[in-house]
Amino acid sequence: MGFYSLLTGRAERNTTLPMLTVEWYRTRLRVRTSAPGVHRHLASQHHTVAPDVAVPEPLPPADLWVLADPDPFAERRLGASTGRRQAFTGEWYAEHRGADGETVLVSEDTATHPHALITPDFRSWVLVAPGPESLGLLATRTVRELVREAGVSDGALMFHGSAAQRPNGRGVFLVGDAGAGKTSSAVWLGRGGGRVVGTDRTFLAPTAAGWRAVGLPVSTRLGAGSVKALGILDELRGHAPVRAINPFRAGAGGTPAPRPGPGLPVDKVWLSNSEVNDLLGVPFTAATHAHTLVVLESATGGEPSFARLDAADAAAALRPHLLAPDPDYRSRWLAADPTPERAEPVRVGLAALVRERPVFRLRWDPAAHCDARVHDLVAAMDATGTVVVGA
Repeated sequence: MGFYSLLTGRAERNTTLPMLTVEWYRTRLRVRTSAPGVHRHLASQHHTVAPDVAVPEPLPPADLWVLADPDPFAERRLGASTGRRQAFTGEWYAEHRGADGETVLVSEDTATHPHALITPDFRSWVLVAPGPESLGLLATRTVRELVREAGVSDGALMFHGSAAQRPNGRGVFLVGDAGAGKTSSAVWLGRGGGRVVGTDRTFLAPTAAGWRAVGLPVSTRLGAGSVKALGILDELRGHAPVRAINPFRAGAGGTPAPRPGPGLPVDKVWLSNSEVNDLLGVPFTAATHAHTLVVLESATGGEPSFARLDAADAAAALRPHLLAPDPDYRSRWLAADPTPERAEPVRVGLAALVRERPVFRLRWDPAAHCDARVHDLVAAMDATGTVVVGA
């Protein structure tokens, strides 16, 4: 019996928790687990309201089992090594071939979050770890990867960027270097009746009805300046977030030991979708229109200023923030072939995007200007750039 069949057969007999359905844009996942913490983590991280925009037909549902097993890495279970390694969110996995031919990916992170992913068909998955402590975190990362793969398969362009739906229903997409105000801008734009769509990585997806901004389900990370400007510092002093990273929490142990990783922003609080909604009154939605595209550029001194870019300058300004392929992600989690996406379709998609959507460069000092005024700035952009193809 293969590793996948062994684990799922045992879980079917022993799991008493109800199945949890996770929906994000076109992705539908049926999650089964025996760990209550996984339910809490997934429900909080993927809490959304239904999009106002038409969503293309959902993909067939995929199955994800999230299980604890005291001895998941026994060689007899893993099968023979294929000699290949796969990357996923900055980590590496060794690939094995199980007894039933299933693909077994074993994390090389053996110190902090040891685990394995097993799939017979790249539509059904088991996530297994020696204990339940990290299963919630690992499950949300796996869901995120499957959402990313579905977007890439649709021809969506993935950016290091954020997006929001303003209270008037118009969608805004933002890119910029680290510290330019992407996340905070999305939260401010969602306040007062709007919605946040994405806060770190966001797709621009071509559809028959026009371009859509589609968020990737990740934690919202806010630094000290944003926390103070948004007025939630007092609430965070007593808050233990699901993701367990909150440097603003008062008292001993208020700054949890972070999980080591390249570029991990431990000076920021990490909030789930549900927590952003509870603390700030800003709901998340998975998708919105991509009406206005904004490239944020940090500048000291002076007042904010913006200019609409022509197609060539717009493509040049967006390209550094385009993740194709994204170095942190395996490209094909829904197919046996891990070959990265080809660059040519991405170039064609970017050229079409800048022809059909207005792109602005906003120069500002995010520490001084990233607050409720972002609504007026985007409204002014809309007033000069509303004549677009397919709006």
